[in-house]
Amino acid sequence: MGTRNANNGFTLVELMITVALVGVIAALAVPSFATMIANNRLATASNDVVGVLNYARSEAIKTGRSVIVNPTDGANWANGVSVWIDRNGNGSMQDSEELRRTSGAPGSVTVNSSSNFAFTGGGLLPNGSAAVTIQVCDDRSGESGRSITITLGGRIRAEDLTCG
Repeated sequence: MGTRNANNGFTLVELMITVALVGVIAALAVPSFATMIANNRLATASNDVVGVLNYARSEAIKTGRSVIVNPTDGANWANGVSVWIDRNGNGSMQDSEELRRTSGAPGSVTVNSSSNFAFTGGGLLPNGSAAVTIQVCDDRSGESGRSITITLGGRIRAEDLTCG
């Protein structure tokens, strides 16, 4: 009986070719993966804003009272949004008046609004106010973001926006 030389492993050349192919595929996939992550951040922030607006409007209708929506820190919408009822009519939020608070936008996402606003007890914007526009963008120029518009009738509409 002769001895048999079994070769059950990879040669160094085969291993190097495999590593090179994996490197080329990874180099092609990483940029598109980064774009996908950035697009998902925009979608998440936009959906969070629309969700909190729908919640604020439904609470206004349910309670029959004005529900105010403004940035948590009073200035920057990207740092989060507060939804509250001004029960005592003093124009400032007390802890017991807050209904919901959102966290800040992820990553480099910016959220800008044309104004602070409230929904009336009927779910509308107050008389004499203008439609409100909220823009959700990130730091990529020319990329699509979302424009969220609240009409005087309280309708919330989101559409694509080319960010600057």
